[in-house]
Amino acid sequence: MLLTWWRNRRRRKILASPMPEHWKTFLDQHVSQLSRLSPDQRELHYQRVQIFIQEKYWEGCNGFEITEEVQLLIAGQACLLTVGFASDCFDRLATVLVYPDTYVAKETLVNSIGVMTEGTSFRLGEAWNQGPIVLSWANVLEGAEIPDDGENVVFHEFAHYYDAIDREMNGTPPLNSEEAYQHWGEVMTREYDDLVDQLRHGHSRFINPYAATNPAEFFAVCSEHFFEQPLQMQEYSPELYETMKLFYRQDPAAADRG
Repeated sequence: MLLTWWRNRRRRKILASPMPEHWKTFLDQHVSQLSRLSPDQRELHYQRVQIFIQEKYWEGCNGFEITEEVQLLIAGQACLLTVGFASDCFDRLATVLVYPDTYVAKETLVNSIGVMTEGTSFRLGEAWNQGPIVLSWANVLEGAEIPDDGENVVFHEFAHYYDAIDREMNGTPPLNSEEAYQHWGEVMTREYDDLVDQLRHGHSRFINPYAATNPAEFFAVCSEHFFEQPLQMQEYSPELYETMKLFYRQDPAAADRG
């Protein structure tokens, strides 16, 4: 209760100063999906960007410099995911780490008989349960510059963060009812299994093949398609699109249709 009071007090102080006009101009020019929002939604988005930038600890890695542009572009894309929710949903996120480009991370792999091996992999970004969001700036820029290819590292990693709010990254974000969980499980499991089966038989699909890695990646990749290619996703699977729409409480396909 005290923490909530303190957070709300801090946010009122942040929002007491209006967003600088050049921030709004930057967001409108570089986060193209904002054109789908109503005036009220856009104002809510601006406010959440202000809060996000002020509340999070930003750190550049491997000599990367955190600038106003970096903060605006990352926060602008991340906060787009929150517009349908009463709260910004990123309260527990404390830190955003940004690398200049693809980076190397250590990983532990376990094979089918339980043998563990240590290794490294090249990554564009990552999200941990209750930990920081890590992003490659080169890929953040690419996601903004090509807004309709279904690939956006910010959407992807912040979808993972949603998924992990309940401390379990399993492809099912927190939902508001047992009925919603049942519907989610039925649709997403069927769509995931169909993708895996089709790829196994060498058939290409609209959904990025990386989504077949596991249910958590399926949800994150579907989030990318939902915000970047809503009409194509709706045509590919109306039920999958509707399920994503119900979760995010946004309808980008309707906005694109005009």
